[in-house]
Amino acid sequence: MIEITIDGIKTEVLENTKILEAAKGLGIEIPTLCHHEALPPDGNCRVCQVEIYDREKKKGKLAIACMYPIRKPIDIFTDNEKVRDARKSVIRLHLNRCPQAKIIQDLAEEYGVEPLDERFVEENDDICIRCGRCVRACEALGNNCLSFSGRGWDREIVPPFNEPPEGCLGCAACAEVCPTGAIKVDEKDGFREIWGRKFRLAKCSRCNEYYATEEYLKKLNPDEIVEINLCPRCKKAEEAKRIGNIIQ
Repeated sequence: MIEITIDGIKTEVLENTKILEAAKGLGIEIPTLCHHEALPPDGNCRVCQVEIYDREKKKGKLAIACMYPIRKPIDIFTDNEKVRDARKSVIRLHLNRCPQAKIIQDLAEEYGVEPLDERFVEENDDICIRCGRCVRACEALGNNCLSFSGRGWDREIVPPFNEPPEGCLGCAACAEVCPTGAIKVDEKDGFREIWGRKFRLAKCSRCNEYYATEEYLKKLNPDEIVEINLCPRCKKAEEAKRIGNIIQ
């Protein structure tokens, strides 16, 4: 175990624990945009910056909380003037890029950040903050239908060749992890439309509700034809019933 302090609070953590996780364990909130607990950390939004003080070198520096592994005793500051100034600079960049994104507006209000040009705010309706959550979610599921394209201001998230992705299963995991609602999913009459493709939805044989695309279920359970007719909620109910019968 490694002894550290976070905002003056002493604690011990396992080696390689990320600062964000350690802070959360103490109930200390650090703002994030690209971080998601179910996805590998990426650190591209830079909003979760904190200051760390190296006791051996007797010097401090800024670090990305979601990526920085704790490997020796350090002191961490999550909300001092240096940290807030660093976050303000990052938030201002995000605000100028995506002024209509609610999550960015909330951060800007919290940190007192104003857009550089009000006219630009009115004209720009892009709410994708390029956090990469959707790319990592798609990759984690083994589909790899999304990626970053371009650099700098022209950077965007697109499917291959900017065409409806053939490998997409319509699972909508990308939309589920998107913090701004930039990825649109339309569901109507038993079909789901996403990324320019249309998928038929499977209906639960118990509750009669649509719950997932047929393509996704076939990949998830290719040999369990009966099981795929139950939505996750009804599967849990059936499992609870089965366990209850065993106990009795």
